[in-house]
Amino acid sequence: MRFTIPCLALAAFGAVAVPCTGVNAASVCHSKGHGKCMSHKEGEAAVEIYRKLIAEWKPEMAKHVSESFIEYSDSINTFVHRPLGGPTFPNKAAFVASMNAVPHFPVNILQIDSQKCNTVSFQWKASFGQANLPAKGLTALHMVWEDNEWKVGRIDVEFNSLIWLLNMGGSYTWEGKTYTPTSPDPTLK
Repeated sequence: MRFTIPCLALAAFGAVAVPCTGVNAASVCHSKGHGKCMSHKEGEAAVEIYRKLIAEWKPEMAKHVSESFIEYSDSINTFVHRPLGGPTFPNKAAFVASMNAVPHFPVNILQIDSQKCNTVSFQWKASFGQANLPAKGLTALHMVWEDNEWKVGRIDVEFNSLIWLLNMGGSYTWEGKTYTPTSPDPTLK
């Protein structure tokens, strides 16, 4: 079970809300609604809030998560013995409970790969734990317009789960060689 907390922390990689603020906020936000798309600037803001949710979580950040929230990650589901293809967090309450229980770790956003309407896809990297190896991942944030702001409605996240396992203190055997946090493959750093 010592792996569960860091696994669930990664699952949380994505609750984001982008409030309508700034010089043109009133006109921009007034014209947005159900069926509208985020601006490029709003997409960038969503990714930054996502990073803060994972690296700097506080309970009041739950306001950035939609009431209809769901998250999918086969990478995480393998660690927590959930069915592949099934939800990692089926609702906002499960996500928030996990975030409140897990330690924080640094997340570096490497690049935003694409944005289409209400979805932003990006790459990230996190190094933490016993092995402190860089685990790279991909996240797609599916935003919804709720309470006059963009909030995360769905997260799809996948990552290098073998590196994540070593960072959590686990080990694995591949082609007859055992890799541990203290003896990982030196080419991984």
